[in-house]
Amino acid sequence: MNNEVLIHFYYGEDNFRINKEIEKIKSGMLSENEYDFNFDRLIAPSPSEFLNIAESYPAFAEKRVVQAEDFDDSFLNDESIIEYAKSPSPSTIVIFYFNEPKINENWKFFKELKNKDYFKLNKVRKLYDNEIPSYIKNLAKEKGFSISEESAYYIMRYTGNNLLNIDSELDKISSGINVDSKVETEIPIEKIKSLISFSKKFSVFDLTDKILDRDFRAAFSMFDVLYADGEEPIKIISILYGEAKKLHRAKIQEKSGMNIETILNTNAVLPFLKGKFLKRLSLFNAVELRNAVRLLEDADLKLKTTSYPPDLIFEEFIFKLNRL
Repeated sequence: MNNEVLIHFYYGEDNFRINKEIEKIKSGMLSENEYDFNFDRLIAPSPSEFLNIAESYPAFAEKRVVQAEDFDDSFLNDESIIEYAKSPSPSTIVIFYFNEPKINENWKFFKELKNKDYFKLNKVRKLYDNEIPSYIKNLAKEKGFSISEESAYYIMRYTGNNLLNIDSELDKISSGINVDSKVETEIPIEKIKSLISFSKKFSVFDLTDKILDRDFRAAFSMFDVLYADGEEPIKIISILYGEAKKLHRAKIQEKSGMNIETILNTNAVLPFLKGKFLKRLSLFNAVELRNAVRLLEDADLKLKTTSYPPDLIFEEFIFKLNRL
């Protein structure tokens, strides 16, 4: 089999990236003319239905691709499926898509295949927030244009970590730029901002900016609008907590005599956020930041354990923070 992967198995939490990887396999194996006759997507197939297609020859092509999904362990551990997996058709690429975050590697199917060169097990986890800007940059390149890390961060701030929304915004950018400017020239952030249309006048991140900049009057007004639009206070608290902890740690490091560049590096402050971070560091002293962290912890506990109205809990937090 020349170490060719004939059976791919995908599972995990990130459906968007799983589907992207599957599309790459399909497009790499089949041309547009070959696709209709040589690709089959099987939803909850029976073993006989799967084998009937997997064991058939491709039509006017070197390969056929079979994607099976929405199956359970009884399908995967069926003796006929196991027998096929022991000696798969060299002209068929099989993609199993198990839409669950975990698998049981003790299933007979996996025990049979785990050491086979023609089998590849792919677990696709959700990206951490600090990995998303790099992913956005790579996704933009796939769509034919280049953006800076600052632009990627800007896009993430307004879309959140939903990769489907990010993909949609990148499509808007791609359709709005001149073809000649793609790839060779980086699209400036001003152009990115003008091409992306948002449903809200501001986001959760704008609200957290106002709070960390100690502009509490604006923060109250923004929160009222966001809460009316369905934004959850507990999500805002979570974002603020991470930023406040980082500032508190930096303030302690500053008092210990650590130089600014080391502080920025140890707290993973991106270069284009350096000015904003240092400004906020000057707006609070160490005691205020420690108390701010405690207020956030208290608000988080109330949101999770009491029936008190969430909007009042958050507004109380802003009021107390203003009194520090």
